[in-house]
Amino acid sequence: MTCTVALVDDHRLFREGLRNLLAATPDVRVVAEASNSEEAFAAVNGTRPEVVVLDLMLPGMSGAAVARELLKTDPRRRMLALSMCEDDAHVSDALQAGVLGYASKRQSAAEVVEAIRTVARGERYLAPELAGVVQTPRPVPSPLASLTAREREIFGLCVTGMASKEIARQLHISPRTVETHRARILRKLDARSAVDLVRLAARWGLLAS
Repeated sequence: MTCTVALVDDHRLFREGLRNLLAATPDVRVVAEASNSEEAFAAVNGTRPEVVVLDLMLPGMSGAAVARELLKTDPRRRMLALSMCEDDAHVSDALQAGVLGYASKRQSAAEVVEAIRTVARGERYLAPELAGVVQTPRPVPSPLASLTAREREIFGLCVTGMASKEIARQLHISPRTVETHRARILRKLDARSAVDLVRLAARWGLLAS
């Protein structure tokens, strides 16, 4: 039985390589691709793949935020995070967002394919090298744990340099609402300006490469 997959990754070369790999895998078929959140929503909602393979470091809205939004429209969606990020904060954030699996880009091609198959069966997958992260008795909380889901989205867009009007347009909310959320974010993170937010994001490894 063939599993349909959507690939969401802003690095075109990596995405093409993964697509070519999966093209040689008889039981996996790529039906959609996207390089950012807007493309992801359109591609996934338009093709309804069985598995969404999602990079976490997307431009603008983070992969975890994309996962949350996709699950809001269809809680049955199965998502596999495929990322270079292997720290507690990113793994915890992705799992809390609802991804069913978390694979590392450092894994072999065979392991990534097996991760996709595992998630397609509705089973949880975690890269072997990440097992200690999840099983840590007292995991390190995400640095953005104090923010709501919407505040995390706006934080991710703020650190890319987007203005309030642009953020409002992308999230389909009013600029006044964006400013309210921005003020709460600054207060919660003990920051004074958008520049401070960028510095925090860089310190926490949250800036897209």
